[in-house]
Amino acid sequence: MGLGIWQLQRADYKQGLQDIYEQRSAAAPVGLSEFSTDQHVVYLQVRLQGRFDNDHHFFLDNRVLNGRAGYEVISPFRLRPAITNKSGEVFELIWVNRGWIPMLASRKELPSVSSVNQLVALNGQLVNPSDTFVLADLPLGGKWPEVLQRIDLVQMSEQLSSTQIEQEPLKVAPYLFRVEENQAGSFQVNWQAVNTSPQKSLGYAVQWFLMALVLTGLYFWAAIREK
Repeated sequence: MGLGIWQLQRADYKQGLQDIYEQRSAAAPVGLSEFSTDQHVVYLQVRLQGRFDNDHHFFLDNRVLNGRAGYEVISPFRLRPAITNKSGEVFELIWVNRGWIPMLASRKELPSVSSVNQLVALNGQLVNPSDTFVLADLPLGGKWPEVLQRIDLVQMSEQLSSTQIEQEPLKVAPYLFRVEENQAGSFQVNWQAVNTSPQKSLGYAVQWFLMALVLTGLYFWAAIREK
């Protein structure tokens, strides 16, 4: 019964995310300067201007699209000019999820990422990377491109900073930016608010409640038979 109630709570949570996603996806994009640090920014439509760092990329592993294994490409994007938000914080760089690319025949060989050399404007959404369960959270190897099992913006920014010539630490926005389709430097984009629908969680809840009903029936049947 407890597991069934938990799935009902999961369904309610996912439906709330879906509602926010649909509402904010319909809004016009605005700049990062319009937000404060403590504002709930998930799925807000944003427009950025800057340049991709073509020398440093992360590949987020175990991404499947249409039944095919691949990666999501996450690249540093240097904001031009730097942005000051309503909290007075200055952001010079933001991590951009450019979408999905297929895996090559061998995992020892990583796909190539085409360079985008010009100043570009991008439309997309801000997200907070979710905590993803992994069997083994492997340390970063210090080589580019780097394969990730989950997104850790702090760790990613620290590794990028260690490769930079600048003396001052990079001022990185605490968000992940997901580009829309047909943007400069984007790959295959198929973003969703949640990985599984609220209806699936409701289905799981029904299964748990039915199992509880069956086990309760078996208990009474066994007790009557024993008597």
